[in-house]
Amino acid sequence: MTKGFKRMFVLLLVFLLIVATLSGGKSIYNFLFTAAIMWFGMRFILSHNARNLYILYYAGDKVIESGDMVNIQYKISNTSFIPIMHAVIDFKLDPKIDSESKLKEIAYFGSNENRNYSKQMLCKYRGYYKVGQVLVEINDPLLLSKRVINFNKEMNLTVHPRVVPINSDMFESRDLFGTLKSNVRTLEDRTNLVNIRPYNYGDQLKNIHWKVSAKKDELQTKEFEQTVSSKLVILINGYRIQGVDLDLEEKMVSFCASLIKSVLDQQVHIKLIMNDASGTTIESNTSKDFHEFLEGLTGFKCDSELAFASFINHRITESHAEQSQAIHELVAITPRLSKAFVHGLNTRGQRIHVFSFAPTSSEERELMAKGHFEYLRFHTIDSYMEVSNGS
Repeated sequence: MTKGFKRMFVLLLVFLLIVATLSGGKSIYNFLFTAAIMWFGMRFILSHNARNLYILYYAGDKVIESGDMVNIQYKISNTSFIPIMHAVIDFKLDPKIDSESKLKEIAYFGSNENRNYSKQMLCKYRGYYKVGQVLVEINDPLLLSKRVINFNKEMNLTVHPRVVPINSDMFESRDLFGTLKSNVRTLEDRTNLVNIRPYNYGDQLKNIHWKVSAKKDELQTKEFEQTVSSKLVILINGYRIQGVDLDLEEKMVSFCASLIKSVLDQQVHIKLIMNDASGTTIESNTSKDFHEFLEGLTGFKCDSELAFASFINHRITESHAEQSQAIHELVAITPRLSKAFVHGLNTRGQRIHVFSFAPTSSEERELMAKGHFEYLRFHTIDSYMEVSNGS
């Protein structure tokens, strides 16, 4: 419509100019002058309105979890005494953010008028987002010209992976991580005896020094040097694949965060290594540092060129090269199982707990039906979290 009016008006100006030049009539020149004044007047009004249009916005929460709704309030003000006859307001969102609200509005702004808009947005996926960009297209009163104003002073919105309670009954009964669940975070170096003392209730029977006990006619127990802490190492699959299921990936990361939270609350030393492009590593043994894990998983992307089995093999080789006396329990988290993944593993005697979602293919069901391979134990994420592939 604007282009049509503009073409007609330009043709009218050209026609009047030609007629005025050929005829020399005063009336034609008056018409031409009036039309020119209207043209420049409309452009002045458009420019004036653009300079006097302002926007304010704020979000109810700037840090949320995946699956949460966030409400963003917009206040658009025309501070000019000249009304804006026609405006189209386009609220821009990241493609990963859904909205049940209408993202395009048509509005009229009177003299010094404010308009408020509220938009509900669903943040299904974790990440760091910029929200608040608004494009406003305004027209002059005669629809001869338009101008698009880009309000791009965006706000930062952080969407963390959702942390949910792990199924504690399943967790406790299977006792996946053995002594790692103990609050005692040190190991005994049994090659280095440092003391012999009277036996106390609760001491391990294997540490009783029977020869000294016989001489002193009372039980004596051996004390050994305390060495490196036991550690739970978690590896999460970030191998880049075509057509990745974002919903399944989100649930996988949510499970990883929930597992870390549950284990850190038990004062277990955790090392998280991500199979992403940068090989992000986070390590701690206190729940106070859980936020670091949460931030790391928020920025986690499946952008690695290294297959997950090769990634695990590399980490096992590194662990053997360190020749540490620490006990490492290894957990691998991946959305799907495959024979290529299982047969590509070189465990070197390292026990690995593999977590994946309930099988959907015959290949996955066949692997799960075997229960476990040597040094491999399979677990379904669905058993520990109240999630399913269809939810």
